[in-house]
Amino acid sequence: MRRILVPLVLAACLGIVGARAQSYAIRQAGSGLGTFELQLARSAAGAVSTSSLRLTGLADLTDRLVAGPDGYARSYHLEGTAHGVKLSIDVAFQAHQAAFVIVQGGDRHSLQVPLPGPVVVIDNSMLDGWQIVASQLDPHDARPQRFDVLVPQVARTGTVAFTAAGPGTVEVGGSAVTAQRFDATLDVAGQKVGLVLWLDADGGIIAFAQPVIDLRYELETAASRSAAAAQEADAQAARAALERHLAAQRSCFSEQEVQVRSTGATLAGTLTVPRTRASRGAPALLLIPGSGAVDRNGDAPPLITNDMYRQLAYDLGCEGYAVLRIDKLGIGASTGDGNAVTLATYAQNAADWVSLLRSRADIDPRRIGLIGHSEGGLVALYTAANGYVDPATVVLLASPGVPLGQIVVDQLVRQARRNGASTAEVAATEAQARQAMDAIRASSGTRLTLSGDLAQNPIAAAFAHAAGLLRSEIDVDPAQLAARVRAPMAIVQGGKDIQVLPPNGEALAHAAPHATYLLFPDLEHDLYEASGPAAASATPGPGTLVSSTLLHALHTYLTGSLQAAP
Repeated sequence: MRRILVPLVLAACLGIVGARAQSYAIRQAGSGLGTFELQLARSAAGAVSTSSLRLTGLADLTDRLVAGPDGYARSYHLEGTAHGVKLSIDVAFQAHQAAFVIVQGGDRHSLQVPLPGPVVVIDNSMLDGWQIVASQLDPHDARPQRFDVLVPQVARTGTVAFTAAGPGTVEVGGSAVTAQRFDATLDVAGQKVGLVLWLDADGGIIAFAQPVIDLRYELETAASRSAAAAQEADAQAARAALERHLAAQRSCFSEQEVQVRSTGATLAGTLTVPRTRASRGAPALLLIPGSGAVDRNGDAPPLITNDMYRQLAYDLGCEGYAVLRIDKLGIGASTGDGNAVTLATYAQNAADWVSLLRSRADIDPRRIGLIGHSEGGLVALYTAANGYVDPATVVLLASPGVPLGQIVVDQLVRQARRNGASTAEVAATEAQARQAMDAIRASSGTRLTLSGDLAQNPIAAAFAHAAGLLRSEIDVDPAQLAARVRAPMAIVQGGKDIQVLPPNGEALAHAAPHATYLLFPDLEHDLYEASGPAAASATPGPGTLVSSTLLHALHTYLTGSLQAAP
């Protein structure tokens, strides 16, 4: 009961004279990530802000910030989950220091952070601190307006400088809205982050963007909600069409859930077996997923939800191939710690899945191949080249041809350039990426410890949870592995793949001249075709179909390598 009463008592003491509730849609590269809710109550004594952040599958956080009339913080509390780990941060502000109590994953830490004086609370996830500071800005002052800040998530102080860029318009929900623009630079421990704020006439945030990573918060308006509803209706119609397409194929095969014990965990998957071949043993493919939290169907909500692996399995099932699509260790219905894995772990998992296939009467044990997408292609190469299995064929879909450490750095640099970063910002991004990769190489254990300068590196923070896996992968040369694979192999490369660029496919093809190299000019990384130019961080819609051209080419290749044709 007391926790419920505290905000009410504070509100009464402050004598609330105005309140504002705002909802924001969060987007990255145009794709919806989640929502942010802000409730800000003002009084003559200051402001009380209560916010909530919902990033589908990533974070669920709430915070409460109390500030004085000058915007400087008096108390801060955050709690919730990030990447499935419970987290809470409490900060009490004293004359010359901030007293922290941090609880993360059950571990409790207390620390004191010296303060240069009064500070404002700022971070890049919760907008309440930005909103409170925005209320203090003068749009007519051409000089930089600076504030000392505290960033609670990293327990460090720094500065933020705002420069009024003048009035203009910003697109929100498909409509142009008049706004006052401020360019901001957040500088914490020598790491600078460029941001942009658009404010309404009352100083309220209309839009907030971090251009380098193409992250954007947009205020939801009647027009934007209407546009979002129309987009959702289109997406639902496309999804319904996809479901009808998949339903029409189900008569071709039987589908069942399967499990296998491997590396101390119980792994789960779905096996489709063509009805016409079940009695005499069908040729089969183990479909190995790409990186991250992608499931057996190829989905990684909220960005990818079109079941691309299920589409592949169903289409191949109707062509006479059994397909086993799987949840990686710790993902979906598979047990275990998805972060406590290495490339060798995934290879052993693949070998145990292949053993399960070989034990089944409805599968031909002589005709079992591997098909890997993205990182899954690296796993397939490693599994075959190192003798975990002896596959009848290997199919690589949008798979790396150079070490992943190089790919990660190059991806981040290209993304920064596409998002309009300055030369200095691009250089800073590259330096942060290389620092993160070097730290991972030198690390031990499952997670990367973020301390010292590394604590201020957002790229290191993004990869810290998977340090063990990355350490086992980043310097492995896929081309060298491909040269050691003797099985028939197909290398599928998309001309519009901005994650794994065409030179990767060329490197694999050069290393394995016996392989069939298939280059599709319009193919994106997630196996669909784009009619226009390759888009930054492009992702398929919920009803997007896997490329029919790709599927036809796979049928032709597999007819030769697995001899499944009638």
